Amino acid sequence: MSLIDSLRLRLGSVDALMLLALVGLASGILAGASNILFRIFTESGIVLWHPETEAGDFEGLSWEFRLGMPIIGGLIVGAFLQKLSKHRRAMGVGHVLERMSFHQGYLPWKNAVAQFFIGGLSLASGMSVGREGPGIHLGAASASWLGQRLKLPNNSIRTLVGCGSAAAISASFNTPLAGVIFAMEVVMMEYTIASFIPVILASVMGAVLSRMVFGHAVAFDVPPLELTSLWEMPYFMLMGILIGCLASFFIASTTAVTRRTFSWPIWIKCSLSGLCVGVIAIGIPQVMGIGYDSVNATLHGEYGIILLMLCLIGKFVATIACSGMSMPGGTIGPSFFIGAMAGAMIGFIGNILFPEHASSYPFYAMIGMATMMSAVLQAPLAALMALLELTSNPGIILPGMFSVVVANLMVSQVFKQQSIFHSQMQAKGMEVKFNPLTQFLRRVAVAGAMERSVAVHDRVIRLLDVAQILESQPRWILIREDNVPVYLMSGNDLARYMVEIESSEEAMPKTVDLFKIPAERQNVSAVYLQATLEEVLDSLERDDNNAAYVFRTTAPMTEKIYGVITRETIESYYTYKPSISPAR
Repeated sequence: MSLIDSLRLRLGSVDALMLLALVGLASGILAGASNILFRIFTESGIVLWHPETEAGDFEGLSWEFRLGMPIIGGLIVGAFLQKLSKHRRAMGVGHVLERMSFHQGYLPWKNAVAQFFIGGLSLASGMSVGREGPGIHLGAASASWLGQRLKLPNNSIRTLVGCGSAAAISASFNTPLAGVIFAMEVVMMEYTIASFIPVILASVMGAVLSRMVFGHAVAFDVPPLELTSLWEMPYFMLMGILIGCLASFFIASTTAVTRRTFSWPIWIKCSLSGLCVGVIAIGIPQVMGIGYDSVNATLHGEYGIILLMLCLIGKFVATIACSGMSMPGGTIGPSFFIGAMAGAMIGFIGNILFPEHASSYPFYAMIGMATMMSAVLQAPLAALMALLELTSNPGIILPGMFSVVVANLMVSQVFKQQSIFHSQMQAKGMEVKFNPLTQFLRRVAVAGAMERSVAVHDRVIRLLDVAQILESQPRWILIREDNVPVYLMSGNDLARYMVEIESSEEAMPKTVDLFKIPAERQNVSAVYLQATLEEVLDSLERDDNNAAYVFRTTAPMTEKIYGVITRETIESYYTYKPSISPAR
């Protein structure tokens, strides 16, 4: 067995930490590099539109530019997407979740290339989308590509997708810990040591590369913020309720637009998105792009309550138009923007009503950002980690936790909403259900559970060969007919048959037909070496079989068989076995 084959078999196990860590490190480098290139491409594109304007400074443009940029950008993006086949248009975090749910984390590289250029064009033309969604797609796709090139087991590829997502968030916000939690909470939807280690390493590499290129500053310029009084805690609960309602309305509205326009031609949807953003941007230029400059201005207390309200309404409508009508881009950046404006307004009112006890409104804006992100993504822990890393202020966590949890409860329990990603997937006809057993089966590759003690032979074998077969004491015998495996039988059945004929008075046969000897033979399915236990069970259910052989294509028309696996073996992985205390 070659070294690479040995490594693949080891990665099939749930505890191949060292190998996973090394591959996770490599995937973090790829994901971080792809995000850095995407950011440079996007910011360069903005400057090319208007050389006298800094990247992201759409407020400095004339009203004609603010109107024309999104409209022209929407037309160009729509024209490009119209040329692509329907499945090549799938992009963003929703696409990553879809591939994780239905395709074991295999992300097509062509979709990633389209995401890079078309997503960059969307951001450069001022669309109300974030760069984190495309960044996560690019990071996950680059990590998935690495796993596919190395032909790693599917459970490892799923982990690498989480690694790429973590590195993308880490590189985008310079928040490595939030990147790890986001990957586990949103993309992988599980917390295991086997996943944590490689994801952490990937996130570290994403942050390191980002700091080497863009410096050590985090995504936002956060001033010193302090909680004035514990008497504010009920007010933070109220803020959680209000932002939870706002997030629920945002999710419901975006999903409704997605469902309503799902069958429309993509060029019409993108053009309408651009028109909507352009019209709003005439009066409220802050709605264009990811809006981090406006968030920074809010955090420094530069906006009055009227401008805060206008920015909130404008960004809210513009983002619904873009996200609901399939404009390539993310919703994390806009959710930060909306949360900052909403939180600042609540803090502004609090300072008017309770000037002696209220913290500054930038304090509320910062907590509003985390609260809105948490409620929209249904990712409370990731939002809190982002809050901590962006502010470097542990004192902000206490009110942040209160507001974040209340907002999440409002969205999930009161309004019965899923995250924005799952809601949009459902609107497009993709039902994703979280099942702990399925998650467990996806973590184990067939290579980590199969029985390798197997002898592969044709149905008719010489009597002399039987002795050689039994000498190795195989647990299973895989029977071929016309060079295709068709049945699986126990090696004990063949041994028992040989004992019977040796003790009988009849003449010994020259050959043994494995189809005719007394034995329990099982029909077999074929599963690829990269498959997870979930895929094996799906194959057995589809073929109505109880056993499968594991193979890999090593050359055209040539298969190498690595082992066999039975339904009983898979069930033993998740069946509860009570421990029996020794008798006293």
